[in-house]
Formats: sequence, C-alpha cells, structure tokens
Amino acid sequence: MRAIRENANSAQKTMRRGEQEAINLRRRRLRISILRGVSVFVICVSIISSLYLWRSGQIETWINSAETKVEDSLVDAGLTVEKIDIEGELQTSVGEIMETAGIEIGQPLLAVNIKEIKERIELLNWVKTATIARKMPDGVAINIVEHQPAALWQVDNKLWILSDEGVRITDQGLEYFSDLPMISGNGADDNLEELMITVSQNMELFDRVETATWVGGRRWDLILNNGIKIMLPENGMEVAWQNLIEFERQEKLLAKNILAVDFRIQDKTVVRLTPEEAARRRLMAKTSGKGEEI
Repeated sequence: MRAIRENANSAQKTMRRGEQEAINLRRRRLRISILRGVSVFVICVSIISSLYLWRSGQIETWINSAETKVEDSLVDAGLTVEKIDIEGELQTSVGEIMETAGIEIGQPLLAVNIKEIKERIELLNWVKTATIARKMPDGVAINIVEHQPAALWQVDNKLWILSDEGVRITDQGLEYFSDLPMISGNGADDNLEELMITVSQNMELFDRVETATWVGGRRWDLILNNGIKIMLPENGMEVAWQNLIEFERQEKLLAKNILAVDFRIQDKTVVRLTPEEAARRRLMAKTSGKGEEI
C-alpha cells in the first residue's frame, strides 16, 4: 500500500509540474504578444507623427532653426570665410570659378559644402579635376587641374578644342589655338590619347605636325608643316615614332627633299622622294655611278 501511495504522489507531482510549465509557457507567449503589439503601435504612431510634422513644415522649421543657431555660433566664434585662394587656373577665369563656387565672404567656414562646390567647378569646360579644402581658421583653397589642349576636331559642323585625352573642351576662343594640329577621320577623337602618349617622347617634333588623320579606323597619317607625310603603322607605333626621332637627330631626314616616310611595313622604313629629288639622284647615278645617301 505504501508503494502505491508513493507512486500516486509522484504522478501527482509530475502533473503539477507539467501544468505549471504550461502556465508559464502561456504567460511568456502572452508577454511576447503584448510587447509585439506595443512595438507595432509605437512604430505606427511614430510614422504618423513624422508624416504630420513633415507635412506641416514643423520639422523643416526645427532644422532651419538649428542650422541658424549653429551658423550664428560659428560666426560668433570667428570661424568665417575671409579669404579664398585659387590655384591652377590658366584658361578658366578667377571670376568664373568664384561665381561657380558660390562662396561668400563672411559666411560660416564649416557651412561651406566642399562636395557640392567640387562637383560644380568640375562642370566648367576647362576643368579636369578640382580640389576644395577649408584652411583654418578663415580660408578656403580651390585648386584646379585643367585639360591640356592637344588638337582641333571638327564634328557636326562645329570645331572643338580637344584635350590630350580626346575630351571636347570647348568650341569658344579657337583663335588662340590655331597652332594646334587638326585631326580628322572617323574615331580620331577616341584614339587621340594613344597618339599623344606615343609622341610625348618628343613633343618638339610633334609640334611640327599640322594635320593628323585616323586612317581606316586603325592607324595615323601625320602631315608636317613642310608637307612631308609620316605614315605610322597599325602596330608598333611607339617604335616607329622613336625611329623617326633617331632619323631626324642623326640625319636631319625631315629637312631633305622627300614626300613621305612610310613605317607601315614592319621592320622596314620606306622614304619617298620628291620627283625633282628622284630625277636629280637618277642623273647623279648616271654621271658618277653613285647615288647620294638620304
């Protein structure tokens, strides 16, 4: 009988523990549900309140008020723009840069929006990149890098100044850049950068180029100011240009009576003489048995 009673008591205790755990579980679920409901309610109220304040203009008023107080504090502390330093401008006028920057003497220094000013200035025709910086306690520094003019390019019945990267700079003030070579040929602007990198080995020689034609979408023909044509190859343009530099340095090739220097055949240079020079050489060969070296 004693064993039966103990078993009954044990079963009763087990049932009570199970009931208690079930009650605790229901309570936890109830608390979680209440917390979720409260959270959703708070979020909804916050969103509705924000929309109301935004539409009513109250938030904008608070922001403007805060900004005004901050700016007033900066002015009182002496942190205002008193000088603006501009460097790097050649083709771009200081007045144009100042107008575009929109910085006013006396405005709070920390209120100067560096990012916006940089973006506006870099939209100017001649400006390639711009760097804007605050100079404590009272200055702003504007440093610009301009595009380098490299050629003139006609497209859509309009003449443009192109940079050494093939960027259209402007169609104004062309009279100041009449010494730049004229480029032509479909796609010449897109391939100008490669040409400029190649000829940078000797820009003094390239300064003698009057026109550059992009031929067949694959190579360049250069016409010098004395009429001589330089026919660069499709591949190995750098080697051909270096060879031309050496010919000119050692033999003054471009001062002779020639029509063209043809580098189109790999590992071979063909020099075409003027008709008069060719006739003279033929005559010399007949009379002396020797031709004259170019």
